[in-house]
Amino acid sequence: MSGAEETQSRPRRGRPPGNRRALILREAARLFHEHGFHGTSIIQIGAAAGVKGPTVYRHFPDKNAVLVALIEQSAERSEAEIARIDREGGSPREVLERLVHAQVRQAIDDGPLSAVAAREVRSLSPETSEPLLRRGRANFQEWVSRIVGARPELTADEARTLTAGAKWLIFTVATGHAGLDDQLLYRLIVRMTLGLLLPERPFRAPATAVTRSPLAGGDRRELIIREAARLFVEKGYHATGMDEIGEAVGVTGPALYHHVNGKDELLLAILRAEADRAEAEVAETYRVDGPAGQLLEALVRTRVRRALTDAHLMAVVDRESHSLPPSRRQAVLRSQRINREEWVHLIAESRPDLCDAEVRAMVDGVRALIFGLVTSGTSLVGDRLEAVALDAALAVLFPREDAAG
Repeated sequence: MSGAEETQSRPRRGRPPGNRRALILREAARLFHEHGFHGTSIIQIGAAAGVKGPTVYRHFPDKNAVLVALIEQSAERSEAEIARIDREGGSPREVLERLVHAQVRQAIDDGPLSAVAAREVRSLSPETSEPLLRRGRANFQEWVSRIVGARPELTADEARTLTAGAKWLIFTVATGHAGLDDQLLYRLIVRMTLGLLLPERPFRAPATAVTRSPLAGGDRRELIIREAARLFVEKGYHATGMDEIGEAVGVTGPALYHHVNGKDELLLAILRAEADRAEAEVAETYRVDGPAGQLLEALVRTRVRRALTDAHLMAVVDRESHSLPPSRRQAVLRSQRINREEWVHLIAESRPDLCDAEVRAMVDGVRALIFGLVTSGTSLVGDRLEAVALDAALAVLFPREDAAG
């Protein structure tokens, strides 16, 4: 156990809030995470918190104010933790380790709050969201500066890319595996994140040309799906109109309906397209002849390459799946579960030291990591971004002597 870990208290989650406002915020975070901001009403929030709608309005003028309060709450805790870490001092490596421990503790303790803050801020108007985004960027830069301090061999863009990946990994695993024992979950996420940011033996995987996704070309319907996915990511599903999609592909509104029946069908088509590509990803992996470790590395390599071209599809699946009623997305969800089990099998075979719960958390963490890395928005592109993402994912999966190859 590292000195940084010894100084951390055991993370806690699900603490009963001390007042009605805090209870409303806690339930709102849960509902926003499960159903999305647009899929949740003030009445539902009040019912979950055990209060009536008018009571909610005594604390918050509208639903936007609830979301703003959640994002501010997450930002305030992060800022306080960074200030505390700075006061404690230490070497650059020790400071980064304490930052990781603090972020993991916050993510577990706050449940879905951190994930909601990151994903739903785009649901607010630009005037409302900009001050919140500014605080988020400042927090992000705090991470970047500490990573560069601990690993001076990295460029600023490489550190930004790793920061994005680390945050996605932490939020995804902490939120998606809340049923795990607190301490097991805490140690697992810390180990994965430190393996990413402070690898014992960094990989230097050879970069190869990025394969162009079939969705990037093709017929008019495929073009519509691609542009719809881009707009849903940039503006949100609920804020995007069919006219905007038609304009993006050079088709008038009525003509657009010759290709799709409506926005719901477009969203379902995006989910199906992502499921089909994930299935093809696994099929390509099993064309490799070798032990589980090599197959897993091949699967990671294929996922990284695909993420570079299909990031919008992956983002829509992550952010907007709940916008369709369950009955319409059941087949797609079933396909996604089958694909996830292929990852579970290969990681379990490659890492027999992990229990089943750890394996499943690692699957979600590595896939979130890859997505975060390739959508980080830095100047790293193409082969260099592919190499950084592959190095990072393999360092998390195969730390120290467990490294494949």
